[in-house]
Formats: sequence, structure tokens, C-alpha cells
Amino acid sequence: MADYDLLIKNGTIVDGMRMPAFRGDIGIRGGKIVAIGNLKETAARTIDAAGMVVAPGFIDVHTHYDAALSGGTRWDPYASLSGWHGVTTVAIGNCGFGFAPVKPEDRERAMLRMERTESIPLSCMKAGMRWDWVTFPEYLDSLERGGLGVNAASLVPYSPVRAYVMGNDAARDPKHMPSTEDIAAMKHIVREGLKAGGFGFSGSFSMANRDYDGGYLPTHVATREEFLEMAKVVREFNRGSIEWTMGHSLQGLGMDFLLEMAKTSGRPLNWNAVIHDPSNPDNWKKLLQWTENAYREAAIFPVNICVPIEFEFKLETIGLFDQLPAWNEATIGTLEERKAKLADPGRRAALKKDMEAPPTVMPGVRGREDGEAGQLSMFKWESTFIDDVYLDKNKQLKGRTVAEVAKEQGKHPIDFMLDISVEEDLKTEFAMLDFINNDEQALTEIIKHPLTLIGSSDGGAHTKFLTFGRYPTHFLAHWVRDKHVMSLEEAHWRLSTMVGWAIGIRDRGWLREGMAADIVVYDLEKLKVKPMETVRDLPDGDWRRVQKAEGYRYIIVNGQITFEDDVCSGALPGKLLRSYDQVPG
Repeated sequence: MADYDLLIKNGTIVDGMRMPAFRGDIGIRGGKIVAIGNLKETAARTIDAAGMVVAPGFIDVHTHYDAALSGGTRWDPYASLSGWHGVTTVAIGNCGFGFAPVKPEDRERAMLRMERTESIPLSCMKAGMRWDWVTFPEYLDSLERGGLGVNAASLVPYSPVRAYVMGNDAARDPKHMPSTEDIAAMKHIVREGLKAGGFGFSGSFSMANRDYDGGYLPTHVATREEFLEMAKVVREFNRGSIEWTMGHSLQGLGMDFLLEMAKTSGRPLNWNAVIHDPSNPDNWKKLLQWTENAYREAAIFPVNICVPIEFEFKLETIGLFDQLPAWNEATIGTLEERKAKLADPGRRAALKKDMEAPPTVMPGVRGREDGEAGQLSMFKWESTFIDDVYLDKNKQLKGRTVAEVAKEQGKHPIDFMLDISVEEDLKTEFAMLDFINNDEQALTEIIKHPLTLIGSSDGGAHTKFLTFGRYPTHFLAHWVRDKHVMSLEEAHWRLSTMVGWAIGIRDRGWLREGMAADIVVYDLEKLKVKPMETVRDLPDGDWRRVQKAEGYRYIIVNGQITFEDDVCSGALPGKLLRSYDQVPG
């Protein structure tokens, strides 16, 4: 019998603990690392990693694969937008969004909510999700038995908790406050979720995320006192973390509220997101300074987005601009209703006003009278391109900017964009470039800051216009290899160990004997992100945007190869991680 199931030979080992890289071998048995060194024993399979980096698999701190993973092999058990890029563990249940607990009669309502908030098509969820659960513990059990190609750690998402207890409409009505009994019931569900292995709870204040009809989400209307009660439940267990997406709180809650929750829970808190906003170019400095001050009192980590924020989109996709009141109203309803509203001359003035001076999605810090991060110009028309058209008569417009064509036609850029979109059944495709994170020096400082978590993919969401799952490959190839912003040893600590610590994962993320064998083997010089493409691989045959990677020789999850030279092996060794398994002893 062979000594190891898998033996990785001759690689440059970067252990995720910031030890200097060294050449060595790794022996794997039973899904765990059992030996590191100059190994002579036999193995069922040996792979030669000469000239390759051998490092911990990456942990993706912010994803929305809740639906995709629940579909098992009929959807996306590899969380592929992230999994293609070396991610071996994903955190789900973020932003307060998810599918448990959900009563059977409310399943479609829950999917409609996710369709608008995270741009996951309803038809896709109907075709792909198993829906063999009601409670959060049952959801975790469903993931565990359904087949996973990556590991998954789930937070308890707060919007479905509130909807389950109070009802879908009352839960998002700012005039309807929960009773004492309601609060007790919600605490019970969060407690039940953590007892079953949940990794804390999550919520969102972002007005960019709305319910199916453009209205508020349950987390938008919940009060400070209510959230602090849930933070107390997290404290009872002393494991996991809290995740929050910031924005415009209806209660006026700002950054100091995050500190209050972290102190109340006694657990780390991560929030989304610190970015470079060109319309308020110094706000990231204020946010990082606030974080440094807060960290003296509690473990608080901002998530950074280490890629340029740019995307391709069509106006047929709902929920793109829900933080803008006029656009929110105009994009509710059927396709024909939305076309009629976007074509309505009476609405154009409000649509222009919203787009030209909208409130920013990101939070501000104290010191500004308005408490916001400034005014974010939604489009730079000179760098917004007509990427594709639907009608033959418009083919000559492909590749030109909205600003250029609008000027040629004597129109305001928004009038041109809406006119051609309505004419083409909202199928005109635009590419928004040079939008956010377009200052590399500022982004360098954000990425290098010792408290920022490298991310964020938003994987599984925004299927038709974002591909941030590429972030690990971009980070290693662009920021580490080409820009030398940090050492490879530091980079792998940031991609795995630090993220794992921040969300409560302790049994993987670095390479040591006894740890789970989640490992990437890659050629740093060949590492790159492939161009964006569209593929029709959703459960109902619908399409999504993807960006794959080159340079990963092997991606290994719990000791089994899931990808070899970018080809999926078909193995499903992923695990549903339980927070109670992460506590020593």
C-alpha cells in the first residue's frame, strides 16, 4: 500500500504563514497534509511541481453561491467563477441574503428577492435549486449531502430570518416594528443556525440592493437595538463573525455602528467595501484611518476590491441602479412596462438628475455634514462603449462611445442610451470602463493596508455583468508579480490565512501537517486572467459572463484534484464547513 494518496514533489512551498518560501514536498493522506519536507515515500499519485508555486487554496470571503451550490451537480458545485481561480473555500450567506429559513409557500418570493438584489435569474433558480429544506440547519444539511467541489462556510442571512418570523411584507415595512416575541423568535433562529454550524450572521444597508418590487429589504428597516440583540447571540458561541454591507442606513447608522456590533459580539466583523471613488478621491483614506482607530477596540476588517470595477451590461437586467430612485421606479415591472417607462419623456429629467449626481453606494465617515462619501458620477460617457447591438441597422455603432454618438445625434447621453435600448428591446450591450478603482496608486495603498481583506468576488451574483471572481489571479499576476506591491509570502497569507481568521475558519488556509489539503499549484509567470466571455451553462440554459484563468496546474480540495491544467476532474471533495468544527479541542 502506498504511503500517501497524493505526493506533490519539488515545488516552491509558500505556506500561508509568511515563512520564507522553500523547495520541498507535501504528502497527503485522507484529505489532510501528513508530511512536509524531502519525502521519499511512495504515493498512489505523484505530481511534479518543479518550477511551480505550491500554496494554500484561496478563501473567498464574499460570495453569493447560496443558490448555485444548493443545486449540486445540476448547477455549479465548483463555484466556478471563483473555483477556476484557485479558490477552494467560499463564504456564503453574505449581505443578509439567502434562502434559509424559508417556508415552502415563500420559496418563489425568496427567489424573486434574490433575482433583483443579486441579478440571478428567477428561471435559473427555479430550474437549479433543490429546495429540500425549510430551516437554516436543514439548508446546511442539504448542502452537505448535495455534492460540493469547493468547501462552503455559511453565515445566517438576516433578511430571510426576519421574513420568516414577521412575514415578507411586515419584515420590510419601516412602520412595522417587531414585537418582543418576534425578537425572541429571531434570536432563536440565529442561535439555532450557529448551533448547526453557521459562521455568524450578515446584513446590509445598501440601497443598491432592493426587494423584487424595488422596495426595501428586511435589513434596511431593522433597528440598531434589534441587530445588537443578534450580535449578543454570536457572543454566546464565541465563533464565526459578522459580515455587513454598508450604505445609506434608514436609521442613520454609520461606521460607528459596526464597531458597536463587533464589540457586542466579541467576534471579528468584515464590511464591504473600501474602494477608490474618483468623485471623492480621499474617502478611502478616511475609511482606513477609521478602521485603524476602531481596530484598537475590536477586530474590524474592510474588504477591498483589488480589481478595476468595470462591467458590461444590458438594461434588460434588473436591479442595476436601484440606489437611484427614478431608475428604481422605472425598472420595476415586466419587460414591456420597463420599456414604456424608460421611453417616457416625462421621466427623462428625473432619470438624468439621478444619474448625474447620485448618492454613493459606499459609506462615509464623520466629519462631513451629509455623512456620505460624496457624489458618485454613475457614468463617464466618454469611456462607456456600445459593446454590442441587437438590430442590424445599428451595427455601425459598435465600439463607439456613448458620448461620441450622442453628440453626433444631438442628444443627451442618457437620452441616446435609453433610446437605443428601448428600440432594441433593452438588449443593447454597453461596456462601462474606467469607473471605480481606476487610480492604481490609491488602490496600491488600499491593498497593502494591513487590515484590508483581499477580495471581493461577489461570485454567483450579478451573473450578466460582473466577473470579480478573477480577483486572486489578478492579485497574484498584476499586483504581486508585475507591480511588486508585496512579497509572495505576504500575498498568500492575505489570500488565505488572514481571511480564514477573520471569518472563523481554522482548519485550512495554511500548509502544515494536520491541516486540510486545500492546495493550489501554479506557474506564476504564466498566471493570467482570460478575456471575458459568455457561456450558456446555467440550469435553464441561460447565459452568464465568465472569466477563466491560465497558469493553475492543479487545484486540490481536501486532497483531491478538482482542476488539472484548467480542466475539471469531476471530483466532488468539497465539504460543508461547520463553525463548531473550527474550535480547538
